[in-house]
Amino acid sequence: MSRLTAGTIVAKRYLAFARVLAQSFQQFHPGIPFFVLLADQPEGCFDPRNEPFHLLTLADLALPGAERLCFRYQQQELSYALTPFLLRYLLDQGFDAAAFFKQESLVLDSLAPILALLDRRAIVLTPHLLAPLSAGDVVRRELNILLSGLYNDGFIGVASQPEARRFLNWWQDRLAEHCRHAVSEGMHYEQRWLDLVPGYFDSVHIVRDPGFNIGHWNLPERQLLFDGERAQIDGQACRFMRFSGFDPDQPQALTRYNAHLSLASIGPATALVTRYHTLLEAAGYQETSAWPYAYGRFDNGVPIPDAARRLYARLGAQHDAFGDPFDSAGRTSFFAWLQQNADLPADPAAPISHLWHDIYQQRADLQAAFPDLAGADRHAFVEWVATRGVHEYAVPAVFIAD
Repeated sequence: MSRLTAGTIVAKRYLAFARVLAQSFQQFHPGIPFFVLLADQPEGCFDPRNEPFHLLTLADLALPGAERLCFRYQQQELSYALTPFLLRYLLDQGFDAAAFFKQESLVLDSLAPILALLDRRAIVLTPHLLAPLSAGDVVRRELNILLSGLYNDGFIGVASQPEARRFLNWWQDRLAEHCRHAVSEGMHYEQRWLDLVPGYFDSVHIVRDPGFNIGHWNLPERQLLFDGERAQIDGQACRFMRFSGFDPDQPQALTRYNAHLSLASIGPATALVTRYHTLLEAAGYQETSAWPYAYGRFDNGVPIPDAARRLYARLGAQHDAFGDPFDSAGRTSFFAWLQQNADLPADPAAPISHLWHDIYQQRADLQAAFPDLAGADRHAFVEWVATRGVHEYAVPAVFIAD
């Protein structure tokens, strides 16, 4: 492979994770450039020149309608939705292949075997599981995998080939509007879409080496041991591990996604969790985790409720009339529209804003409790908004109504 690159995506509060990943990758691959796409704005919190990676911003990717993408998705969704856009950008810079790693990964050995696959395959995926499960509640665990996706997007590799670009174009198109955790709608962020890839595209390689992409979903079935400082899985090199759901503020738990999987139950793998926690602390986790998210507020500083993001997305092309959704100035802004009275009979004593009317329309229980919103049940609904709704939805009081 003449020119290879790798990268990840983070909001700046997760910069410590990116630092640890980049340093671990470069320890084994010092000649391969590592990029970090910031799904955020630096806001003076750090100096990119001092980081162990090449920083990219959304401006570098020159995405059309980037502000709309940043508004419709909350922080985690945005980071996930940008995955194919980053990979496509890296290929467009002239690299022969690009590898993506989720931010909470740690490289433990050379990745040469998996990277070499990109010499002869367009797309490389890693499955969550390699064999029927044998430990714990196997049916529950397998059903969880079916809901979240057969392939784990903790790693994905693409070569600069037409088939890989076709895949990335398709994935970009899907994630531009469909990257949420909505299991009932068939979505688990960006990951569930990968189930379709082996059927849709040629030149796909599915990695079956147990040493790649270790995580809480497959660790119970894999025997991890140490040969000196070198970790091995089922007798082969443990090349990288993904600490999905690991919270450095709760280091006694491997993941928040499986309460049944304690550190006491994972044997020698506990040493890797301890090592990872130590590396995150050394990389400045306590400082970076307090940094604000630039796309978490309107330009006047008012926090953006998730309900407002969902409403914006449901408006479809109609939201174009508002211009930049982060802009709070003027009566024609999205911010102002959220505050304005919904299309209901006027009642100055019980105003209902567009935002709260939309929340009402999305919930059958509210419609059952307050069926006559234009009349007899209006005041009771407004009281629910003021006493319970604002806390349940974390909606600032400014959005009650004009």
